[in-house]
Amino acid sequence: MPASIVVLVVTALFAASHPAERSAAAQPRRDYAKLDVCEAVPGEIIAHAVGGKLTAVRGTTDKSFSRCRYTVAMPGTDTPSGYVVWISPPDDFEDLKQSIEEPRATVTGLGDGAYIYRDKGDGRFKIYVLKKGDLTFEATADSPESARKVADAVAAHLWKTPIR
Repeated sequence: MPASIVVLVVTALFAASHPAERSAAAQPRRDYAKLDVCEAVPGEIIAHAVGGKLTAVRGTTDKSFSRCRYTVAMPGTDTPSGYVVWISPPDDFEDLKQSIEEPRATVTGLGDGAYIYRDKGDGRFKIYVLKKGDLTFEATADSPESARKVADAVAAHLWKTPIR
């Protein structure tokens, strides 16, 4: 058998036996109209991350994104806090970066890239996180510390429990 055929066979066998190491091109295209972020990232994960009690969850989907709004009662206050998680295609990470006018800062230790900024429109802090070849997610909160807690919790959950 010629050496080139042996190399092809060995390469194919290796790729088949190591599915986690396949390229980003092997990722299935996600249908964002059917993706349920509230199911992919359960509210208890968000409530636990910020130290409160989950009181409400509301999801929204579109053809290019899916989001979930989590309402959490914080200890010692009657005012609930809202946290939002969006999931969109990985290409959105750079595309959205270009449309942000506000100053943004790199966030280390999250995914394959992350940045934070404060949205002038709603005053919320937004962290975008990239998982190359898979997804971009956004975590929003009323403080940079809370946004980071939510982003850390979402990343830990999604990296451990991939979305199908």
